[in-house]
Parts: sequence; C-alpha cells; structure tokens
Amino acid sequence: MTSLVPRRKHGFSSAPLHPKREPHPIFFLKQRSSFWIATLSVGAFLIGNMIGQNGWYLFLASVLGKEDDSLIVYTGTVTPLEKVPDYSRWTSYGGNAEEHTYRQVPQDLLVVLPVYDRSAQLRTENASTSAGFYSVGNRGSYSTGAENSGSHPGVDIRAPMGSPVRAVANGIVEEVKQGGGFGLVIVIRHPNVPDPDRPNRTTTLYSAYAHLQAALVTVGTVVEKGEHIAYSGQSGYASGPHLHFQIDRESAPFHPYWPFTDAEANEAGLTLAEAVDAGFHSERLKQYTVHPMLYVQSNFLPVPVTPGTTEVVEKPKPVVLNLSQRIALRIQSRKEKQVQEGEVEAAQKETPPVLAPAAPEQVVYQREPEAEEVVPAVRMSRSQRAAQDRQKRVEDRVTRARFSSRQVSRTQETVVRREEVATQGDISAVIGGPQQVQDISIQHDGSYSGRGWEQMVVQLTDEEGALITNPALNRDIYLRAIYGDAEFRPSVLTALDFSGGEATVYMLPRGRTTIVIQAQPYPAMSSPMAYGQ
Repeated sequence: MTSLVPRRKHGFSSAPLHPKREPHPIFFLKQRSSFWIATLSVGAFLIGNMIGQNGWYLFLASVLGKEDDSLIVYTGTVTPLEKVPDYSRWTSYGGNAEEHTYRQVPQDLLVVLPVYDRSAQLRTENASTSAGFYSVGNRGSYSTGAENSGSHPGVDIRAPMGSPVRAVANGIVEEVKQGGGFGLVIVIRHPNVPDPDRPNRTTTLYSAYAHLQAALVTVGTVVEKGEHIAYSGQSGYASGPHLHFQIDRESAPFHPYWPFTDAEANEAGLTLAEAVDAGFHSERLKQYTVHPMLYVQSNFLPVPVTPGTTEVVEKPKPVVLNLSQRIALRIQSRKEKQVQEGEVEAAQKETPPVLAPAAPEQVVYQREPEAEEVVPAVRMSRSQRAAQDRQKRVEDRVTRARFSSRQVSRTQETVVRREEVATQGDISAVIGGPQQVQDISIQHDGSYSGRGWEQMVVQLTDEEGALITNPALNRDIYLRAIYGDAEFRPSVLTALDFSGGEATVYMLPRGRTTIVIQAQPYPAMSSPMAYGQ
C-alpha cells in the first residue's frame, strides 16, 4: 500500500508505507531445489550425448570444422566380405542367390571370399549363374565381366541379400546416402594409409560399398578394420543382389567416383550400360581410382610417419639379417662356390694332375666363414627351434658330404682322398622322410630397379613356416603377379625345380607399380615389392 505525501511546490509524490528490501537472486537459487534438478538433468543429457559415438565428432566438427585424421591409425586391410556361399554346393542343395538370403545359407556351405585373380576374371555367356564370385571385374564390362574390358569402377562381388559387409580398414564414415544408380551407399575415408603406387608413403583413400540393403553406421562414425557396417542388397540400378566395392583416390572430384555423366553418355549416343561396355572414359578410372581387391589383398605394412605429415622418416637401417635373408645369402654363397668349382674342374680336364705314389694324406676341410650376421633376438617356440636346429644339422652334413668328394690340386703334389661322410640314406634319416608341403614362402629384397631381371627365392614350408628340405610336392606351382605386372622365369615350378626345398626364380617387372606375387594354388602371397631407383 502506498500513500500520497505532499511535496513542496511540486504537488504530491508516492512512497511505500512499509518499505521492504527484495532478496538477491542467489537467495532463490539456494531455496529452489527444482532449479538444481533441472540444471543437473540438462548437464547429464549433454554429457551423455558427448560420450556417444558421434557426440565428440559433431562437437569438433562444429568448433574446428574438421576431425583430426592423425588419430586414425592404419593397421592393415581386410576384404569387404568375409564369407560367401560355395555356390556350386549351395545350388546342389537347391539354394539360389537371387531368391534366398544369407541367413538361409547353411553354415557348412560358407567359405572365405576367394582371392581375386585378374587372369581368371572372365565370365562368358554360357557360364553357370553359380560359377565365379566376382560378376564384374575392375574396369570391366557388363557383357563379359572381364577385367579392363570396360569402364566399370571397382568390382561387383556376388552376395546373397543380407550378407554382412565390413570396413576394409580403419577410417571415418564420410557419407551415407540413398538414391541414384548406387542405391544405398556408404563411403569411408581412410587417412594415413600406404599409397598403392609408393607403399613407403602415405595417402588418403575412400572406400565405397553400394547397393546395400541396410546401413549400420552414420556420418562421422569412426570404424575399425573388419567392423560390421552394413548388409548387402539390391538397391539402385542392380540386376541382382551383389556388393559393389571400389576405392577412390583423394583427388577424385566425388565419391563414389563414376567416370562419365549422363549428359556425356547421351551426347555420345550411348546408354549407361553401352557406355560401360564400350570403356567410355576408362582413362579417368586410372587417374581417380585404385584396384580395390588387389589393394586390400596386398595388406601393406604400416608406414612410420611424423605427426602432421605424410613423408617417411628416413632412418639408417641397421645391418640385421632375418632368416629369409640369411637363407638367400647362403644360396648366393653356394652358387659362387659352384661356379668356382666348375672353373677348377675345367682346368683339371685341360691339365690332368699327376698322382704321387706317396701315402695318402688326410685333408681336413673346414667350412668357409659366412658374412657377418647380426640376428635380432626373436623368441621362438620349441617347435620352431627344433625345426631350425634340424635344418642346420642337415645343411652341415650335406655340406660335409659335398666337400668330401672334391679333388684338390696343389703346386708340388696332388693328393686325392675321398671320404664318405654322409650318404643319401643318412640324410633322409635325419630329415625323417619326405614331408608334405603346407605353404609357400616367397623371399625377395623388397624392391626392384626396373633395369632387368630380379632374383627371388621360393621356399616350401610346413605348417609352422619351417623350410622343408625333403618335400613331397605332388602338384605344380604357378607364379602370378596379383598386384602389378611382371614376367617370371620359370613361371611354373615343378618338383624338379626345387633343391633342398628352395627354387630360384627370376622376375622381370613391367612398369613401376608395386608388385605382389602369389604362388598358386597356395593362398600365400609375397610381401610388396616396390619400385626404387
């Protein structure tokens, strides 16, 4: 209540009868518990969203504009599909990829996705619908499916509806979009991965998975190698259920990249299928895409880089020889000795030595010291140590037997003494009889100059990777370059080409692309051989 109080000369003014001081706002904060409950609820909501899979990404993207790619570490590659049906067996049971889903495939009929072979990538019109796992090869055509016969980017992998699709490497989901010829497609950015042209340097690649049935990730999701990201399907322009898989370079104008537009095809008077079969603008694929299956099958080793750069840190390499290098060194030393022995024998044939009637003098042959080796301390299992010791004993006995049969000429007198140290039966007893070959190892120095033939060694090994010196090889071995292009001599290895479980092969590279070699029908692949000056 207020009252009118007369004022001098200026009329009246109002003033409260009972003046009261209003409390400070902090007073209400202390008294009202609902305010704190609301504050804690909002804070919990924000923290919960930030802890979520995409919260920090959205926050950093809104504040910084781009996520930190240096946090993505390359740990190798895998294929986009882990297992597919054995179509020939599945068909005999009444299975059909066009009518049945992945869940309807019996577990015992699922096999690991076979290795992509460029030379065998050819599909004819009379081929069975269940034959082959890759319906269209890289840069292939719809009419034949053969590699380099068209302008189809990437490869098409036959897969029933609902097949699990996985990320081929660590990366960040760049796009998840629906519509167009690719249908539902996922694009993943892979920073800090080895460059396919120069594996000793890093680059950024983009993998794309198209014609999907459902996506399990969203934009900004950080995925790991082998993580389940989607289910395959038949969305978009697809004649049947399959997975379209391709890898683009960072320089591509968009992802997934397509070599021509509808306007360009219409101007040329071609439909989309006709343009692909004709190889329309296939030269653009060489510039903006990478062979997807050969890249993931190469599984390049990580490249050490300094933070914030993609240049390799050049460090002096210590003189360290691993087991394969030691074996290669021994092979080279033996060949040099054999050449020297051949020269000595040729000289002996020209000037026969005169044998003295004196009593035979025993000559002791010592093994020549090999090059200095610095072997790293590697912990081996008991079976590996036993295999290594067995191999060393066999090599020593074979070497002594070889040296014992030599003829040595001297300046004053020639003494010839032949002493049998080890027979073939003894050697076979030490080895334990012929062993079945379980795997193959291809050894090389890791680079080629491009100026001539390169030498490498093919080794026959057992289940534990130990060299088999007395192998039982009942099938031929075919050498092929599954990444890059090269010529081999010999290109087919038989049991007669191996000596002590090893065979020397010469390779002539075609171009300067990194080369990865496979010895079929064995699944093992060599480490990448990069071009170097």
